[in-house]
Amino acid sequence: MTKNFKKLKSLHEFTPLILYNCWDVASARAIQQGGAPVIATSSYAIAESLGVVDGEHLTFDEMFSVISRIAENVSLPLTVDIETGYARNLEELAQNVERLLAIGVCGVNLEDQLIGVTNPGLCSTDTQCDKIKTIKETAAKMSMEIFINARTDVFFQGRDETVDLVGEAIDRAKAYKEAGADAIFIPGLLSPKLIRAFVEKSPLPVNVMRIDGMLSNEELQKIGVKRISYGPLSFFQANLAIQQEVERIFEGGRAL
Repeated sequence: MTKNFKKLKSLHEFTPLILYNCWDVASARAIQQGGAPVIATSSYAIAESLGVVDGEHLTFDEMFSVISRIAENVSLPLTVDIETGYARNLEELAQNVERLLAIGVCGVNLEDQLIGVTNPGLCSTDTQCDKIKTIKETAAKMSMEIFINARTDVFFQGRDETVDLVGEAIDRAKAYKEAGADAIFIPGLLSPKLIRAFVEKSPLPVNVMRIDGMLSNEELQKIGVKRISYGPLSFFQANLAIQQEVERIFEGGRAL
């Protein structure tokens, strides 16, 4: 476990760590065989693959069942998307993290958006810091280490991209670092100027998510981004390939 944690952490130091996210054993195996250095899950893709909407509509047991099967079938470091933790309190969060560590998970994404609310919003910085501390303390009690990619949804709430939002995200990044986070994830931010501004001020390695209109991976590297996640894009691409092949087969209303 410590070996995988150290490898995962070291991959954020130089060229960007690129994560092409999986959702089941088959996709994880394909990603490993393709030469990826790390296996990363997408909560959105896992939920959709099981016919459920993302946003912790799966139970933790359901999510854990998928993650544990992936863990059994890959040899690379495994980092998983646990959304807000699938927990009603810090005790439940600690229990969930214990289970993940026990199967070999060495990293987690932890987001600060509010789940199950009518209007978009973020939890308080203090609340998120308590979660980060709980995860780190849980690993320490097990004599293990875990990489926390602290996701802030400041740019994922439908608000216009502004310098003020960058400032808000930087404040959260500083607090999350103090609490023990190892990287900061800023999905939804698209502006090259603002990504650069965030990277320059961030106290943590910066993770972005590929979305339509995003700079190339090479350009993101030049800006200083240290981690690039494909999120559900890999899932969309796989399903589109299947759909297009089926359309080709049944073109004109009959199989060719």
